[in-house]
Amino acid sequence: MFIPEALTGTGYHIVLLLHVLTVIVGFAPLWLTPVMIRLTAAGDKAAADGLEVSILRFSLPGIGLAGILGFGLAGMSEKYYKMSQTWLSIAAVLWVVLLALLFFVARPAIKAFRDGDAAARGRIMMATGISHLILVVMLYLMIFKPGLPSL
Repeated sequence: MFIPEALTGTGYHIVLLLHVLTVIVGFAPLWLTPVMIRLTAAGDKAAADGLEVSILRFSLPGIGLAGILGFGLAGMSEKYYKMSQTWLSIAAVLWVVLLALLFFVARPAIKAFRDGDAAARGRIMMATGISHLILVVMLYLMIFKPGLPSL
């Protein structure tokens, strides 16, 4: 079994650990979004503020940094992982779509919902659901790496 030396080094594993941690930090608030929306709809202003803070201070930076660290991992792999590989290219496109979805759809919808626009709830839930779907697809790609020979 051939395992590239770069994939067994301490530096690679530290970046991999940071990558996984930032994914967790980025996606954790998205799992709480439905609960926080219900609390906000019930009049809990603190939940509305918390929803906005969780997306702006945790999800967006966490997911952004996770992608950057992912590119770093590909670069550290001594050409074993290449952006030309389908699984990695699809993951990169999904990462950009996810960031755009959170920034251009979820963020303004959360602000509108916090300010009393009940119709924004649907946009928040749509963005959250799509984010969850993207997470599942990206996890599949990262774990199974379709088209890449097994290590």
